[in-house]
Amino acid sequence: MSVPGWPEDERSLLDVLAVLMILMGLLSFCFLRFINMPYGRYSSSSFGRPVPARWAWFLQELPAFALPVYFLAQHPELGAGNLLLLGAFTLHYLQRTLIFPFLIRGGKPTPVVSFMLAFIFCCYNGYMQSSYICRHSLLKGEWFREPHFITGILIFFCGMFINIYSDHILRNLRKPGETGYKIPRGK
Repeated sequence: MSVPGWPEDERSLLDVLAVLMILMGLLSFCFLRFINMPYGRYSSSSFGRPVPARWAWFLQELPAFALPVYFLAQHPELGAGNLLLLGAFTLHYLQRTLIFPFLIRGGKPTPVVSFMLAFIFCCYNGYMQSSYICRHSLLKGEWFREPHFITGILIFFCGMFINIYSDHILRNLRKPGETGYKIPRGK
């Protein structure tokens, strides 16, 4: 069921986009078993002009932050469940867009192909999540107090913490001025 006033054909489009995202994930998994994505330690100028790491991260993640903010502004009537879901998504991309890039210590430039693929993904994902949550997901009543929602939001925050902490560990593997690739080793 959709929000009154929004066409059902957009809901059908979102369903198709979701299936395509799953298929792209499976295809990417298969391809990445045989090729190294031109990013980080595998960065190569043969995949296009390099984009400085901080700018690449900021710009490629920006659509996944800006789109939900835009949708939230357009739909101030959202219920608590919808707000919490889209708020969690927005919080993740706020961290990935406005905080993470500026903590990078000398990261390798990102080839333009990798940058553009990440940018397209963030546009796609930001639109899909925002549109569905704001226009097509009617979470009634106390849905956000249900055990499956609470479990899901706890898993989200645990994952976000692990992601931020892991980034911190990786950043601190290099001594000031070092640029080489480092692998964390147990103590």
